Amino acid sequence: MKARALAGVLLALCAAGPAAARPAPPTFCVEWVEQSREGYERLTLFADRTVAWKRNRGGSQQMKRQRLTTEEAAFYCDYFRGDGIWSGPDDLRSGLTGDFVKQSIVTLARADGTRKSIRFDELSAMTPESAALRSSLEGLKGIFTAPLAPASRFTAENLPPGTILKRFDGVLFRVKRIEAIKGVVELEGVNEPYSEFRKIEELRYLFAPPERP
Repeated sequence: MKARALAGVLLALCAAGPAAARPAPPTFCVEWVEQSREGYERLTLFADRTVAWKRNRGGSQQMKRQRLTTEEAAFYCDYFRGDGIWSGPDDLRSGLTGDFVKQSIVTLARADGTRKSIRFDELSAMTPESAALRSSLEGLKGIFTAPLAPASRFTAENLPPGTILKRFDGVLFRVKRIEAIKGVVELEGVNEPYSEFRKIEELRYLFAPPERP
């Protein structure tokens, strides 16, 4: 009987082992740290929809907090957890250094606790997805100075072919084609020879709104 009881305890411990080893749910979706010799900035989107921004430069500190809407937080967290970003390279650093060259590390966290870190600097050759990632982070940081544009500024009617859109990192795109029924727009770089497809509903998280006619 004692042997059977002991065996039962061992089986229970073995069954509990993997569950106990599972990583705890993350408290954030993304964290972006940008630093140089002058100081650093840290932008964090927490799982409770709070965005926190902190800057330390020359010994002085600034910190701001703001809460996203449920829709905005859901988009950002789903976007940062997407396969397009997670399947990309982890290290995009140019290898060039300088006292004032900003170095970045972006840490992404999925709901199951797994994480991915991406490193780049101001001189990095970015992939289309990593460039879009940086642009979305710039847009997220921009909410402290101006709210995101409403979805009504990015409708099919407001995006006829030829419309110029400025991504939050400053890169310009032209609307090449729009499929209103599918809710998809094809964009081509004004100064870069490539095209990409984006859902119309996600444009406001990556681009400044088109100028009104």
